[in-house]
Amino acid sequence: MTTTNHWSSMGERGSILGLKILFTFYKYGGRYLAQLILYPVILYFFITGKPSRTASQKYLAKMHQAGYLANKPGLWLSFKHFLAMGFAALDKIDVWLGKISMTSINHINYDVFEPLLTANKGALIIGSHLGNLEICRALANDNTGACFNVLVFTEHAQQFNDLINSLHSDVKVNLIEVTEMGPDLAIMLQEKISQGEYVVIAGDRTSTTVAGRVIYNEFLGEQAPFSQGPFILAGILQCPVLMMFCLRAQASEKHSYDLIFEQLSPGIHWTRKTRQLELNKLVKKYAETLEKYCARYPLQWFNFFDFWQQDKISRDKSSQDG
Repeated sequence: MTTTNHWSSMGERGSILGLKILFTFYKYGGRYLAQLILYPVILYFFITGKPSRTASQKYLAKMHQAGYLANKPGLWLSFKHFLAMGFAALDKIDVWLGKISMTSINHINYDVFEPLLTANKGALIIGSHLGNLEICRALANDNTGACFNVLVFTEHAQQFNDLINSLHSDVKVNLIEVTEMGPDLAIMLQEKISQGEYVVIAGDRTSTTVAGRVIYNEFLGEQAPFSQGPFILAGILQCPVLMMFCLRAQASEKHSYDLIFEQLSPGIHWTRKTRQLELNKLVKKYAETLEKYCARYPLQWFNFFDFWQQDKISRDKSSQDG
């Protein structure tokens, strides 16, 4: 029996108010003051957030077992994991204020994305909680003409959108609050794709409404549930499917961030008979790619819940759906 709830039931500890407070310190004291405030705040969350702390330690232990971390992780490395999440929040503010441009970003596999941009061809980008997808705001603000539509599954989406637009209104990023993946949403997203826009959705969190609809795949040595939703959406939209990461560069003097693209598929086309096989192949490639970059940037995966929780009901529903 698992003791960790679904991620959505844990609540969002970082509220809009918290972001506003952090921005206020940043506005009047710069990033330096915001960083000073960040340490005691992260320490508080680390001490009081036992489920998140336990999840961090489990993830880091799996990274060690897989050979991606040389030394056995302890509490200090877990605290550094929390700190990395805090600094990512400051990076978000830098992006919102227009302080991060494409000149500070190292492009990796950009030839996967650039032809689509040049041809004004839309795509589905299945992202993750590895790194900071907010950097796509820099991409959308550097005269590229790129427009991103980010699907979010929180009730604070509109407030969040209003806040960041008040800080930097010229960025072409639209947050779309999603309660369920229905036909109306699919039609709207298809229109955006046909207009040459990009739809972004996270693939490393299970559905908030239908948690049982998952596909299990090995991730860091253990079977983990991946939501079917993003991958079914790829089949519905029948457009190129990419992964995108933006991570703090580890060894670069010129660039502060690595912007990475990977192609999952040039376009999904399945029949009733091949649907499940194609879904499984897509999830497998996604999980393997996510693991590859977790290995390179081990402290930048910000999923602070038990990603591998074995929920019997979810398994049963998944096998029935398949």
